[in-house]
Amino acid sequence: MAEGTAEFSLQVIASNRVFYSDKAQQLIVECGNGKVGLLAHHEAVILATVPGELSIQKRDGKWIHVVAGNGSLVFANNRCTVLVDTCETQEELDRRRAQEALERAQERMRQKQSIREYNLTQAAMARALSRLKFKDKYN
Repeated sequence: MAEGTAEFSLQVIASNRVFYSDKAQQLIVECGNGKVGLLAHHEAVILATVPGELSIQKRDGKWIHVVAGNGSLVFANNRCTVLVDTCETQEELDRRRAQEALERAQERMRQKQSIREYNLTQAAMARALSRLKFKDKYN
């Protein structure tokens, strides 16, 4: 850690595992109206996250980049907890599978659906697009 660099406690929890649990210098997440960056001693906040890139600057200054799904974030008392439905690293992503998921969602969009089905299809499409974008960025 660089001299004087402030840290905060961070936990990133996906539906199937605890992805990160340690101190961090910085966190950048995708929210409904763009990316949000959080540093140590950020004001208390609760945010909804959307599918997209989640970046963590670890204690040693190195970055971890993952693609995360929908979720929420709570930052208070220099502690941050991020709960997401999915969290995948570059190595865990399968481009072909993401492309197939996008094609399935696009096909469902062309069919008549209830409002609920339409919203689920939109969410599936957003997840697939964020995975493909992430894979292209770090490939």
